[in-house]
Amino acid sequence: MIASLRLLTVACVAALVPLTGCSNNTGPSGAILSVTLSSPHGDDGAVLLTITGGPVDSVEAVGYAVYTARSGTGPLKLIVTGDLGGEPIARIHVPDHRHAPFYTATVVQVAARKTYAQRDPAAYSASLAQ
Repeated sequence: MIASLRLLTVACVAALVPLTGCSNNTGPSGAILSVTLSSPHGDDGAVLLTITGGPVDSVEAVGYAVYTARSGTGPLKLIVTGDLGGEPIARIHVPDHRHAPFYTATVVQVAARKTYAQRDPAAYSASLAQ
């Protein structure tokens, strides 16, 4: 009888041990990616970017006016206006830091600050960094 009780106790403990391994919160955690614009000009006033690579939880302005649009699961369109410089122009919040390397930013349009003259987007690049 005692041997059966010990065997039952060992079996119960063995069954519960895998359940305790789930309590260390190793699930996905979010990440914040800084958006930086590299420009050959010093008077950029507006940029239209597309962000691809996965879902975006939110976009954070960092001293500039920021406008966003997304249709369905397509790329996020991001417009940033102001006295754009080399520092981060926005931050995007993504739901899973493990997927952060898959996100990309592409410059679609750029305009000069005072004249609104269109600039060649091929002369620009945008980067995302944690």
